[in-house]
Amino acid sequence: MSLKNVNHQKRSFTWSMEKPSAKDYFLTVFIFAVCTLIGLLFQKLNFTDTNIVTIYILGVLLTSIVTDGYLCSVAGSFLSVFLFCFFLTEPRMSFKTYAVGYPVTFFIMLISSVLTGALAAKLKTHAKLSTQLAFRAQILFDTDRLLQKAKGETEILDVTCTQLLRLLNRNITAYVVENGTLSEGKLFSGEKEDTEDFLIPEEQQIAKWVCENRQHAGASTHHFPQAKCLYLAIRSGDNVYGVIGIPLQKETLDTFEYSILLSVINECALAMENAKNALEKEKNAVIAKNEQLRADLLRAISHDLRTPLCSISGNADMLLGNSDRLDEATKHQIYSDIYDDSEWLIGVVENLLSITRLNDGRLKFKFTDQLLDEVIAESLRHISRKHDDYKIVTDCEELVLARMDVRLIMQVLVNLIDNAIKYTPPGSVICIRGTKTDGKAQISVEDNGPGIPEEMKSHIFEMFYTGKTTVADSHRSLGLGLALCHSIIEAHEGTLVLTDHDPHGCNFTFTLPLSEVTLNE
Repeated sequence: MSLKNVNHQKRSFTWSMEKPSAKDYFLTVFIFAVCTLIGLLFQKLNFTDTNIVTIYILGVLLTSIVTDGYLCSVAGSFLSVFLFCFFLTEPRMSFKTYAVGYPVTFFIMLISSVLTGALAAKLKTHAKLSTQLAFRAQILFDTDRLLQKAKGETEILDVTCTQLLRLLNRNITAYVVENGTLSEGKLFSGEKEDTEDFLIPEEQQIAKWVCENRQHAGASTHHFPQAKCLYLAIRSGDNVYGVIGIPLQKETLDTFEYSILLSVINECALAMENAKNALEKEKNAVIAKNEQLRADLLRAISHDLRTPLCSISGNADMLLGNSDRLDEATKHQIYSDIYDDSEWLIGVVENLLSITRLNDGRLKFKFTDQLLDEVIAESLRHISRKHDDYKIVTDCEELVLARMDVRLIMQVLVNLIDNAIKYTPPGSVICIRGTKTDGKAQISVEDNGPGIPEEMKSHIFEMFYTGKTTVADSHRSLGLGLALCHSIIEAHEGTLVLTDHDPHGCNFTFTLPLSEVTLNE
C-alpha cells in the first residue's frame, strides 16, 4: 500500500464518528453536573462569569479525553451553554437573560467549547493511532526476527499465526501445503468460545480453492462471500505454501490493518521459500556427498583391489602351469602370498560393508557387557599372520566390564593392530592396554614405530585418506579402516584419539561406557 493510501486512512480514522456508549453519556452528564455545582459555588464566592465559562470549557476538554469519539464533546459543548444559561444567569431556572451581552457570551462559549472539544478529540485520536502504529510496527519487527529463527515450515506457520493473533485479536486458521496437497486445518484461538465452525468441510473447501487458484476468497470478497473466514494464500510467485483464514462476520478489516496483514503473510511466504531452498540445498549437498563417496569408492576399488587380485590370479596360474617344476619351499611361499592377499581382500570387504551400513543407518548394534581382557585376547586371534615378526604385549586390568557390540569393537581392535603391523618395521613392539579411567573403559594400541607426520594427524580419521606413508607389504590402503573405527566408537558414545608415543611411535586410544555390576558373594 502506498504512503498516500496510508495517510488517507489516518485522516479518515481521525475524523470518524464512533458511536458513544451508555458509559460515555453518563460520564458527560456527570462532568457537566459537577461543572454546574462548581459554577454555583463560584457565584457565591462572587467570581466573575469568565471564571465560570472557563470551568465549562474545561469540562468539554475533560469530556473529550474520557469518552470515545467526537459526539460527546459536541453534545457537551451545547449542554454547557444550556446549563450556564439555565442555572447561572438571571433569571434563574429560565433560558431568558436580562443582560444584553449574554447571547454573545453564549455564542463565543459555544464556539470555544466546540473547538476545544474537537482539538482534544483529534489529539486523542492521533495518540491512539500512534499507539496502534507503534504496536503494529513492533509486531512486524518481532515477526521478522522470529521468522529468521524458525526452522521448518510448521514452525514458520506457527510463528506467523501467533503474530497475526496478536495483531488482529481474532482467531486464525492455518493450512500448510504438504506434498502438493492442503493439510488439515489448524486453529490458533485466543478466545474460549466454540470455534469448530471455522474448520467445517465447507470452509476447508474454500481454503483448498484458494490454494489451487492462488487467489484470495471468502468473507468480504467476490469469491464465496458467504464464508465465515477471509482466506489468503501464502505464496511466492506461483508457489503456494499454505492458506491463512481470518474470521470476519459483518465487519471488515480497515485498509491499514489489511496492509499489515499482507506484509506478515508475505514475510511468511518468503521465510517458507527460504526454508524450502535451504532444505533443497541440504538434500543436494547430501546427494553430492554420496556421489563423491561412490566415485571415491569406485576409484579406490578399481585401483587398489586390482593389485591383490592380479597377484592371486598370477600365483594361481603359476601353480596350475608349473606345479611339477616348483620345489616345496616355493610352493609354500606362493600359497602364503595367496592367503595373505585373500585375507587382505576379506578385511577390505568387511570394512566396506560396515562403513556403508553405518553411513546408511542400516548397521544394527547388539550391545552386551564384555570383559576387556577377553575381547582383546579374542581380537588377537584374528590379526595379520605377520604378527610373528612383532612383539605384541597386552596389559589389561582385571574385571573391567564395558558396554559394547563385541563384534564391532573386535573389528576396531583388529584394524588398529593390523595398522601397527603394516606401518612399523618388523621387530617393533606393539602394546595393547585395557584400563578404567574417569568412569570409562579405555583401550589403547601403542607402537614404537616411526610415528605419523604432523601434517597427517588432522586428516587421519577421514575416509579415503591414506597420506604418503607406504605399507610394508606393498598393498596400498583404501583409507577406510581408521574412518570406520572412528564411526564405530562414536556410535558407542566414546572417543578415539591419536597421540604420540614416547619416545617415538603412535598411540591410538578409545573409550567405551563402563558397565556396573554387583558381585554377590
